[in-house]
Amino acid sequence: MANSKDFDTRYELREFPFANGADGEPTPESLAALDAIGFGFHESTPKPEARKRKVNELIADEAVLLGAYVRKPQPGSVDETWPAGTFSWFPKALSWGDGTSINTQAISDVTVRPTERRRGILRRMMTQALERGVADGYAIAALTASEGTIYRRFGFGSAIRERNVVVKRAKALPFLAPTSGIVSVVTPEYLVDGVARQVFDRFDERSIGSMVRNTGSWPLVLGTLGRDGEPAKDTRAAVHRPADGEEVDGYVTWRMVEQPGGQTGIEIIDLVYATDSAYLSLWEFLLSIDLNDVVKYNRARLDDPIVSALGDNRAYDIEHEEDHVWLRVLDLPAVLASRPFAVDGSLTIAVTDALGYAAGTFRLEVTGGRGTATKLSDETDAAGADLALDVADLGSLLLGAVSPVSLAAAGVLQAADPAAPLLLRSMLQTPRAPHGITFF
Repeated sequence: MANSKDFDTRYELREFPFANGADGEPTPESLAALDAIGFGFHESTPKPEARKRKVNELIADEAVLLGAYVRKPQPGSVDETWPAGTFSWFPKALSWGDGTSINTQAISDVTVRPTERRRGILRRMMTQALERGVADGYAIAALTASEGTIYRRFGFGSAIRERNVVVKRAKALPFLAPTSGIVSVVTPEYLVDGVARQVFDRFDERSIGSMVRNTGSWPLVLGTLGRDGEPAKDTRAAVHRPADGEEVDGYVTWRMVEQPGGQTGIEIIDLVYATDSAYLSLWEFLLSIDLNDVVKYNRARLDDPIVSALGDNRAYDIEHEEDHVWLRVLDLPAVLASRPFAVDGSLTIAVTDALGYAAGTFRLEVTGGRGTATKLSDETDAAGADLALDVADLGSLLLGAVSPVSLAAAGVLQAADPAAPLLLRSMLQTPRAPHGITFF
């Protein structure tokens, strides 16, 4: 890996917001950064109008680009205009599931050109971005990762896991308990005019770990645009209303897809619900659609109630489970003060942090469901604390999806008294599993 001097000799870091120029068109540096990001994620080259739309979506999200530019590019190389490494961030609220939230530095678009690997680009970009995040007042950073082994060394811990599931239609119905409300088929366009966002806001408020969506994700999940920038032609939609009212409290978008072995299935694109009743009813509707064999959903939460609702729970298969949201604590007292707790208690926690932001020994006091974390020392006093762990593991614990008892069993959380992890588990317990259906 290159040292700091080598890095500065070869690269220049530039930071700027995505923007339009005086003529209303995207600035050349914004378009070049967009092209570099698309190359890094193997995306096809969009048409000019799609590039302009994407830049304007990033402007709406208040996205900042940090790029590593080669100082002396080879003739004809894209490095003459493109950054060799890209990194962006923007503000994004993370829900605590009780109507409160915390603003996060949401990190995205992390790429490094293969020609520039192992030269310290990612570390330099990450270090500068987190420093800027602290300066801008963020108490926590977040990201969703395309690779699961990159970010722990920077203090990020996997805080939400999601499942890809398949439900076999032939075994699923009838449900063990009757559903309620009214499901209606609608056009995707019906959802665009405020309906979908109103339902998402209610879902977001009740779902710990949920994060507000990027501007550019809405046309994709509602089916008004495909990933190629052209209008989607295969998206269908339905909504749920409670029996005693007209307000939509859930919606689903889906498409029909061919499955392995010649089966036909429904692939859920977006399933958003403000009530458990809406969730169950929309699933029952999908499983009632003729001429399909299975329903696939790639955003199922770990405590999915459908498993208990099915007439035969063997109809439910888990195809894959993986990390979704990763969290990185930057200001531990601020983060813990923002979070609700299930039970009261007091613990001393020693935190190691290679980058220094959350390092130290802290006293967590929870009274009436609200916590106060007081820093006792800048030193990590593992011997004198009830619990000792790395900041990455603290990030994993924050939403309650990962148990401190499990981390103790794994050897990454130290506790002299086995009662301490049990107490912390009770304090962090949530009404339902953390759930996020937002990618960024």
